[in-house]
Amino acid sequence: MKFIIQILFLGAATVVASISSAIAQDNALEYIKEYPRQQQFKMMYKWLENNELGSFSFSGLVKPEAGTSNAQASVDYGQSWFSILDAPAIIHVPEYDKFFSISIYDVKHNVPGVIVNPTSPILIIRPGQKVPKGEYHVVELETDQGLVLTRMVVANNLDEVKKLRASIKMKGGKGEINYTSKEFSEETEKWGNALMEASNPYLIGKAKYPKKSGDVDPITLATVLKRARLGAPVDAVRYSVIATDDNGKRLTGKDTYEFTIPSNIVHKEGYMSITAYGLDNKSLIPNKKKIYDRTSYSSEQNNDGTYTI
Repeated sequence: MKFIIQILFLGAATVVASISSAIAQDNALEYIKEYPRQQQFKMMYKWLENNELGSFSFSGLVKPEAGTSNAQASVDYGQSWFSILDAPAIIHVPEYDKFFSISIYDVKHNVPGVIVNPTSPILIIRPGQKVPKGEYHVVELETDQGLVLTRMVVANNLDEVKKLRASIKMKGGKGEINYTSKEFSEETEKWGNALMEASNPYLIGKAKYPKKSGDVDPITLATVLKRARLGAPVDAVRYSVIATDDNGKRLTGKDTYEFTIPSNIVHKEGYMSITAYGLDNKSLIPNKKKIYDRTSYSSEQNNDGTYTI
């Protein structure tokens, strides 16, 4: 009789474990939907350890030893996390004769605005908030908190860039933070991360970043963000990943390669950039010449308008 009771107990435990696993699978999609928001807030709270809402911090030129994934070497990045819970925020920006963009993210990782070389201040606002008088580039957010990411291309003029970035200021953006984090079981997170890992091979070279909720399905967005955050929609940036040569052979640090960039690929106010990253960590590769990229500012065009790198 004792033997039979033990068998029944083990059977019940197996049923409970199966039900628990099924629930975790069902909740995995909720975890995936919440993943972008969790990651955005994780970045925000990390940034707030040394900065204040509505202020700006700048990267300077990124170096290999920084270990920063997917960063461009010839860009000075600026960040400002903000809250417009109480009122809109206004960003004042300088004029710059090279590429200068301001991307606005909400905490769902939507990117409702990417403004290149702005000619007016940028107004960040929530639906229903009062619009102040004046001419603005208006960006409406779906959430009360968000991020401003500036990209100022450096072309042997870092001192000039440093002077200009000092005039990038935000008025407002210092409201309260009203985020309540959702909690998920370890099993649910395991299932959610497994789904993202399974989706990853199908999305290589297909970075999709939304302007608004619904532009990208939850699994695609979460998977893309797991690989590389703070990208922009395709009408603002075109990303391309090259890992093999024309013969399908994996790129290595032992060989020399020649890249031809087609003509007319750069918009009037845009620029082209080719950056080499290590496959192991997606970071810049240390080298004696300290050259990590080539851009349309550091390369000469051929007579037919192409670039040879």
